[in-house]
Amino acid sequence: MSGQNRGNAMLTLTEIIPWEKMVAYEKEFNERTGLNSCIIDQTGQRVTAYRNWANPLCPLIRGETKGSTCTCSKVREMLEAARPEGDMVISTCEAGMIILGIPVYKDGFLLGIMGGCGMLPEDGELNALAVSITTGLSISRIKLLCRDIGRINAKETKALGQYLRRRLKDITGTFQNLQEDSNERGIR
Repeated sequence: MSGQNRGNAMLTLTEIIPWEKMVAYEKEFNERTGLNSCIIDQTGQRVTAYRNWANPLCPLIRGETKGSTCTCSKVREMLEAARPEGDMVISTCEAGMIILGIPVYKDGFLLGIMGGCGMLPEDGELNALAVSITTGLSISRIKLLCRDIGRINAKETKALGQYLRRRLKDITGTFQNLQEDSNERGIR
């Protein structure tokens, strides 16, 4: 279920997590992991305007309308895959970069996802053709821009899930079903 219905009003992330705490979390997450950090509400929209890119390619992708609607479209699927058990949701964008997040629930209602994106899976490759179609950049320019994109392995991904669950509990004080060894829910 998305959002908590209170008559005509829906409970939102900003009602359980002050905006300042969200921005502080995003900065901390980015500094700690190098990923693009983000908090997404139940409608699939970013909650804050904070940006510190994980790589030089992501802002070019996000700067294009097609990039936001195509390459970064997995957020909606992640919201649909989120479950109250708190399992981390993991996917890759059309460019091939990892997207991961922990669902935020209150009283059984999904309010959003906290997580990040912008690195390649350890054994993954950037889909330069998809990025070229989305941005209009040449394949050679894309390959130059993606040369230093970080990689993340399964062990680091699992550790990030544990870190995200702890931080969510610290920030909200109400995280439901906190589990150290949670499963990961993948989207393909």
